[in-house]
Amino acid sequence: MTDVGYAALSLALLTAAYCALASAWGARSRRPQWIESAENGLVATAGLVALATAILLYLLLSQDFQVQYVYAHTSSYQSTLYVISALWAGQEGSLLLWSLLLSAITVAVILQKRQWPAALWPYMLTSLAIIHSFFALMLVTVQNPFTVYPTRPLEGAGILPVLENPGMVVHPPILFLGYAVYSVPFAFTMATLITGRVEPSWLRGIRRWNIAAWLFLGLGILVGAWWAYVELGWGGYWSWDPVESASLVPWLTGTAYLHSLMAQERRGMFKRWNALLAIATFLLCILATLVTRGGIIISDLHGFSRTIQPVAYYLLGFIGAVTAASGVLFYLQRHKLNDEQQLGQLLSRESGLLLSNLLLVGLGAAIFMGIAFPNIAQMLWGIRVYLGSPFYNRVFAPLALVIVFLIGVCPLLSWRKSSPQKLLRHIRYPAILAVAVGSILFVLGVRQPFALLASMLIMLAAASIVSELIRCTIRRSRLRSESALRALTGLFSSNRRRYGGLLVHLAILLIAIGITGSSLYKTERVVALAQGDVAIVQDYILKYEDLAVLNEVGKQRYVATMGVYRGQSRIGTLRPEKDFYWNIQDYVTEVSIRTTLKEDLYIALDWPEEEGLATFRINVYPLLVWLWIGGGLLLLGTLIAIWPSDGERSLKARREART
Repeated sequence: MTDVGYAALSLALLTAAYCALASAWGARSRRPQWIESAENGLVATAGLVALATAILLYLLLSQDFQVQYVYAHTSSYQSTLYVISALWAGQEGSLLLWSLLLSAITVAVILQKRQWPAALWPYMLTSLAIIHSFFALMLVTVQNPFTVYPTRPLEGAGILPVLENPGMVVHPPILFLGYAVYSVPFAFTMATLITGRVEPSWLRGIRRWNIAAWLFLGLGILVGAWWAYVELGWGGYWSWDPVESASLVPWLTGTAYLHSLMAQERRGMFKRWNALLAIATFLLCILATLVTRGGIIISDLHGFSRTIQPVAYYLLGFIGAVTAASGVLFYLQRHKLNDEQQLGQLLSRESGLLLSNLLLVGLGAAIFMGIAFPNIAQMLWGIRVYLGSPFYNRVFAPLALVIVFLIGVCPLLSWRKSSPQKLLRHIRYPAILAVAVGSILFVLGVRQPFALLASMLIMLAAASIVSELIRCTIRRSRLRSESALRALTGLFSSNRRRYGGLLVHLAILLIAIGITGSSLYKTERVVALAQGDVAIVQDYILKYEDLAVLNEVGKQRYVATMGVYRGQSRIGTLRPEKDFYWNIQDYVTEVSIRTTLKEDLYIALDWPEEEGLATFRINVYPLLVWLWIGGGLLLLGTLIAIWPSDGERSLKARREART
């Protein structure tokens, strides 16, 4: 089976390389049969990668420990769900998953080839085929998942216990799906640079791929944050670990690209900037893979490798080659990418988009500098100097506040020129509400200037969006004599792109509420209790009632029972635990959380009983649940924005009728 799997990957490499040459030759010689051959070849490549993935999954499920990858990531006492998730738990498997998702995306692109401009199509195929070839090359040479031992071990090492969590079952596939989908805007951009042609109508098709990539990458980051929150036991959902930060950077540049693409589609502006963002976002996805798997950057939370891996040189070479090729194309086509319109009034939608782009890219650049700084310090001074959370917080917080303000204001601005009086009229009531919220927080004892300012700006932006939705609903209701609910649904049906976008902005603000509340107003305590003792944290009375020791296959569980009281009333029971895993000879924390719309009560068992005392980490995180609610609204708003409206469907039908 391993020989068949390796042969499938080798054939995938050869087929993808042929497709890159065939599509390019077909475009140059104007022979469509070569382009069609490349299309069929890429579909065959997808089938070969799927076959290799199926074989590796079979080897995992059959627990063939003679295969090195199976031995390293499974064991006989591992549940089937986590045996399946072992497919992407290791370096070779994660790259194979990357390739599989890229294959699925490529097939989807080919099935929709009539939607792509004929002038760009062959060069898009060439770009996608080159990416396929690169991943297949890594899998065939330095990251072969089908390497075997001379003899069969009796037992496997097993997956890391912290990965035995539902969040880690879905987090990597969603994240890698975002990475893979970003290859489509990249291929589209490379094709435009090669041909020097781009029309505003062509951008509508690529917009949905951009939104889909942005959504998957954002959801992947959120699911990873949820996993860290419920599994690791240190009480947070984000630690500015290099691997976390590396995935955030392309999401930020992708967000900038989504917004500046609107200006290009509407007014023919920011053409060069958008091409740069599309290429940079894809390369940053490759860079995130390098940070995660290359061993160049050391991650304490994601300790996949501590030394430079051979795959790092491949990834660096690919990034360098693409950067050089795109730089040459930029220079050659620089005159064909001139903007059709110039930036006009300062108070306009275009100016707001430009400012938000600069902030998002600047934020991404600062985070990237934090990731790369230890290596820069190593090269310059011979020592690794790490930039911790204080650096990121000082950079992130002020820029994020300005972005929050723009989230509420930019949708209210008009193209070309906006009226200051009209803008002030729209935000006066949200501003009054924001000041009221700040005053209430001050009366309640909040004295931190940043906390007050952040709360007020979030309220201003959220109230601006909600008031805009209400205003448009009332206007439609009066014009069409509809009920408020029917008018609201009619708004979304008639212009899903605009109003879905408003929901996405509102979702980001809900996420900001969760981050602000849980970061600036949190309470943290570490207590040592004997059974029967009580700890008081805010208005919670916590009674340590029992500690059960349970022996299971592969681990020993220490489960504490903590009664939760408010006054004399028992309002819940939490059971944090500390599990000792024999395969790693170490403890893993399983936290227990009581969640309400107001706050999370978070309890982790730091250490089981020693000399009659158990140590607990007790945290109260105000408003944290709104981080996850915002993630749900983000999904809903994006689906609405990406779904074709009635007008778009009729336009598509007319185009198909003409063809």
